Amino acid sequence: MELRDYQVKAVHDTRRAASKGSVILQLPTGAGKTVVAGDMIKRALAKGKKVAFLVPYISLVDQTWQSFVKQGIRDIGVVQADHMLYDPRAAVQVCSVDTLARRRIFPEVDLVIIDEAHRRSSFVNKWIKDGGATFVGLTATPWAKGMAAHWDSLIIGETVRGLIEQGYLSDFRVFAPSAPDLKGVKVVAGEYHQGQLYNQVSNAKLIASIVDTWQEKSTQEKTILFAVNRAHAAELQGRFISKGVNAGYIDALTKTE
Repeated sequence: MELRDYQVKAVHDTRRAASKGSVILQLPTGAGKTVVAGDMIKRALAKGKKVAFLVPYISLVDQTWQSFVKQGIRDIGVVQADHMLYDPRAAVQVCSVDTLARRRIFPEVDLVIIDEAHRRSSFVNKWIKDGGATFVGLTATPWAKGMAAHWDSLIIGETVRGLIEQGYLSDFRVFAPSAPDLKGVKVVAGEYHQGQLYNQVSNAKLIASIVDTWQEKSTQEKTILFAVNRAHAAELQGRFISKGVNAGYIDALTKTE
């Protein structure tokens, strides 16, 4: 894959910063963080280095190694439960953070790339503190409390507005007819506590407002609606159906097909 101009600069700036300590690379959703990571990995492999790429969710394990294969990276092992691609001899290890933490192992690698680095992990923090490798964190939202204690520098690879202006992301409009009262909702690892947030947004008035706003503003095109949690999603689906709108439901347990 040929990198876009901002991706080339992001790789260059991150490599330079990584020579002085641990570094966070901020890129918005849709900017191609995995493609950028793939370029860094290929550069490391060309120098005979070994790499670990850490992901926080099981769903990202297969998605990540498949993306790397498309980029021409073949020597890949996977560390996640009893995954069929387990191969400790491979130069690139795609690892579930939870699996590494349970096994209490730090793979012997030269470069560690941490996806969704804003999701704080005591295991990852200890690994960074102990050193022995170059650490690069990838995230669109590097604002979790306490991150600065573990990362030495921040590289902003591009902004949402910059990607829109370059034609890589669609522009957007925002409609906010009503807003929930989030006072008192705790923030955990940089994100609202899901249970408390659900209690604030699951009232009938707010759910009706979402459905009514969609009917008013939409031209009935297909729509993706992100909810707070599964219960909230199910309630929204039910309200759309009650209004005569065909609505489906997807969560982490929905079959890929």
